Amino acid sequence: MRRRSIALMAGAGLLFGAVLLLAAVLVLRFAHEPVAPSPSAPPPSATTVVVIADINQILRDAKSAKDVQKQIDKAMANFSKEVSTSENELQRMRDELVRERSTLSPDAFSAKTRQYQQRFDVLDRSVQARRQALQQSYNDAMTKIENTALHIIAQIAGERKANMVLTRAAVLFSANNLDITAEVTKRLDDMLPTMTVKLPQPAAPLPSAPQPAAPAPPAARR
Repeated sequence: MRRRSIALMAGAGLLFGAVLLLAAVLVLRFAHEPVAPSPSAPPPSATTVVVIADINQILRDAKSAKDVQKQIDKAMANFSKEVSTSENELQRMRDELVRERSTLSPDAFSAKTRQYQQRFDVLDRSVQARRQALQQSYNDAMTKIENTALHIIAQIAGERKANMVLTRAAVLFSANNLDITAEVTKRLDDMLPTMTVKLPQPAAPLPSAPQPAAPAPPAARR
């Protein structure tokens, strides 16, 4: 019995050794075979090429941007003159109210006060609406310039094989040849030297202040 058990154990040992040998052979075989890349593995990343542009400086220095600002300033100056004329009329109405306060009846004084307040409100709304309209005209014109500048930035980036554009405000230090701000401004001036601003239509003039009533002619004598 004992001799048979020893034989079985020896046979089992030989079988286990054969399995280990086969495993070792397989490991060595696959260790020397090249591993095929996974089809889902991403390709190695390309080198990052950067250019830098300051869009705020471009929109300050461009000829078209200065042309827009000049047109808006002129429109605001003309509107300020109109507002000044209306303000002078309101001031005359107010002075007249102060002078006549002691001579007018309460009802007449209240009526003139309401008339003054209505004209003041109309002027205030007119000023606010005109300023908003001029601001919108400015924004529309500058948006067109900015879009053209962004197109030029993308064009230059393509020429330089750049795959990243940074704003100058986000960069602490860079080589001079990376900054394309001056080149963008130059091309923008060549492409868009002027920009016509679509100004709002002039607002309707305010009604003139009522003139004091002329004294009634004396009754004819019979």
